[in-house]
Amino acid sequence: MRRLLLPLVVLLLGCNTLPVGSDQLRGVPAVDSLNLEPDTTAGYAKYVPLASADTLFLGKDDQYESRVLMKFWTEDRPDSALEDVTSAQIVIHPGDSTPMSFVCRPCSVNWFADAVTWKLAESTVHWLVPGGDFYDIELASGTFEGESLVIDLDLDHLDTFIEESDGIILFPQDTGFCPLFSGFSQETAPRLRLIWGDDEDEQLFSVYEDAHIVDTNDVNPGFRYMIAGSGVAFRSFLYFDTDSIPPEATIARAELSFLPDVEYARTDTVGISVRRLTQSFEQKGRFAEYLDLASARLDYAVAADSDSVAVLDLRALVQFWTANPDSNLGCYILSEPEWSRMFRMRIPTSGPNAPKLDIYYVMPPEGRFW
Repeated sequence: MRRLLLPLVVLLLGCNTLPVGSDQLRGVPAVDSLNLEPDTTAGYAKYVPLASADTLFLGKDDQYESRVLMKFWTEDRPDSALEDVTSAQIVIHPGDSTPMSFVCRPCSVNWFADAVTWKLAESTVHWLVPGGDFYDIELASGTFEGESLVIDLDLDHLDTFIEESDGIILFPQDTGFCPLFSGFSQETAPRLRLIWGDDEDEQLFSVYEDAHIVDTNDVNPGFRYMIAGSGVAFRSFLYFDTDSIPPEATIARAELSFLPDVEYARTDTVGISVRRLTQSFEQKGRFAEYLDLASARLDYAVAADSDSVAVLDLRALVQFWTANPDSNLGCYILSEPEWSRMFRMRIPTSGPNAPKLDIYYVMPPEGRFW
């Protein structure tokens, strides 16, 4: 029994000993927080190419007008003379049953889908008349109101359309907006159909470029509001000073919040995103470049009340700014995507509904050894 007593005492004393090095810990990680308001805000509107849209919009109201442009690949048509064509048709598939009357005219100036806007035919070529230059010829007119529409073209002007023009422009005649399937779709892409003689001799030509171009009345947000929106790209610039966050900090949370006023929308939900600028807005203005990859995205529900706060998670963006202080050139709030159905939201620049950035960050623990 005495032989076991000494080892038992040693064992009990060892169990009461603190872990090795515990007396050398100098504290736990520190947690801190910031509530930032933007140091700088600005906003502008820019006509942007909308050719990436899988849906083209044709229509107008008291604030917007959207026209549709199309080109068809007719280079491989038969050698048969155009005067032998007995029928020329364009087949277009609407996205819903919204009635929309239109007039179709041949375009008189070359344009490129990846650059065309209400003001530009190409990246460096302006339309003579904003909204598209065209021959004063009516190729066709009609009304979209079903699953598909076959547009019969005026054969008297077929030579001008095929040989001289640069595609067609559809002009809306009614109030409202009708979505049309673009060339991105397979079964519902627009087609040009030419028929020689009887119906047995026909050829279909695919659309190879299409776009819609949008105009809106001048919107002047003044100093009280910024604007985000699509169709015509309304972009809001924000700059938050994050220099007080130590570079070694780990961002636990960073939320950008604001209460917008959606003053115009064609859908119940609108998409917005935050993009990091890679060039100085103060130096470049509206030409400042930004990342194509969104730092945060939000589908904002257009609520009947005015209490729906927009919240975007910017933790990764603030972490990048913190680790790379010189990279903080600010960010944009813009529509996502910019070719979505037309909408416009106002963002106040001051007051309780203005943008705020709430940040929580953690500092690493101090070293274990003296």
